[in-house]
Amino acid sequence: MSTYYLLNLGCAKNQVEGEHLAGMLLAAGWQGVADPGQAELLLVNTCGFIKPAVQENIAAILDLAAAKRPGQRLAVVGCLVGRYGKKLAASLPEVDLLVGPGEAARLLEHLQAAPPGRLAISQPREVFGFEHPRALSTGPGWAYLRLGDGCEHDCAFCTIPRIRGRFRSRPMHDVLAEAQRLAEAGARELNLVAQDLCSYGRDLKDGSSLEALLPEMASIGALSWIRLLYLSPDSLEKPLIQTMARTPKVLPYFDLPLQHISGPVLQAMGRKRSGAELRALLSEIRQAVPNAVLRTTLLVGHPGEGEAEFTELREFVQGAGFDHLGCFAYQPEAGTRSARLPAPPAKLGAARRRQIMATQKAVSRAKQKALKGQELEILVLGPHPESDLLGLGRLARQAPEVDGEVIITDGQAEPGSLARCRITKAHAYDLEAVLL
Repeated sequence: MSTYYLLNLGCAKNQVEGEHLAGMLLAAGWQGVADPGQAELLLVNTCGFIKPAVQENIAAILDLAAAKRPGQRLAVVGCLVGRYGKKLAASLPEVDLLVGPGEAARLLEHLQAAPPGRLAISQPREVFGFEHPRALSTGPGWAYLRLGDGCEHDCAFCTIPRIRGRFRSRPMHDVLAEAQRLAEAGARELNLVAQDLCSYGRDLKDGSSLEALLPEMASIGALSWIRLLYLSPDSLEKPLIQTMARTPKVLPYFDLPLQHISGPVLQAMGRKRSGAELRALLSEIRQAVPNAVLRTTLLVGHPGEGEAEFTELREFVQGAGFDHLGCFAYQPEAGTRSARLPAPPAKLGAARRRQIMATQKAVSRAKQKALKGQELEILVLGPHPESDLLGLGRLARQAPEVDGEVIITDGQAEPGSLARCRITKAHAYDLEAVLL
């Protein structure tokens, strides 16, 4: 039996793709191993979105290449290949096979017969779906469910449409079939992912939409939580907000990557809605869903951001009351429109990021403190990785891997189950609780 070691890098969408790659290998008789030294195939599923990710991915590839023994093969797949395929083939002779996103579903074929120049790359078309094997890598009780691939937006700083192509939706019946299978496998929580969930169904021209999909998915009895990740603020409209509000299993969780609030910066970014329209959108959400949990990501140091624009953003963060917030310092990406514009110095962008996160930390601490003493439903994840005396879980207001977690200090429940807990202590991002 052939053995493989899979290193999965990047976002949740990439993680799903890695699960499909593993599923294909397992279905073909391969066996996964945790030690790269014991594998015949070293497989790296990459991210190529921004410069720090590129650097991290190249370092990981070189580490595996340095330890590669005779007889082992090293294959690199995913976004990094989609963005830099020919350059990678020329600069990484240690890699035996490079596979772009458009060729990922043909990984087994390329392993059997290497393509010319070791590089298999084409325009992304197919989206992994229900009929493709998948080996879950998430914890008990939850999973990601990917609705499509690519992006319809044309943000000036972003490389995703060039790497992944335009948005392509999976058919509704295919998504629902996979949701049913995941529920039967024990998933109580599904986290729906795509580059922009609001775009779902628009390309199918058959009436498919997120508004149509969510009630059907909520009718699957074993599911309890349905979370929507990545809702573009440029395309989120009232019908979807209303559907989320009236569908009980759909969590009142709004992940809106606003990027900025200042008009000149939004314009330079190629965003569609103005700062005033974004503020109105937040108000509309809170009016329709009073218990809404709001997450956003911001980008500081982008061209067009002077002191006045940054001050506006910092004051916005201070007053908007986001439950969760991530912030990144801008770095120019080759081939994007933003890279052709003058930007603040990188050191200034990094300093501004620290200021935003310090501002949000105070907001988050107050939000967390307000939860102390409340009795809430928790998804039990299992033992704490640092101590068998503690457990770990997540509230409905906490998305996996980005929003903090709940440390369970007393009580037991089956991993993957939903239980009641009482919040006993609040930290800036994590919470402590006892099971009831």
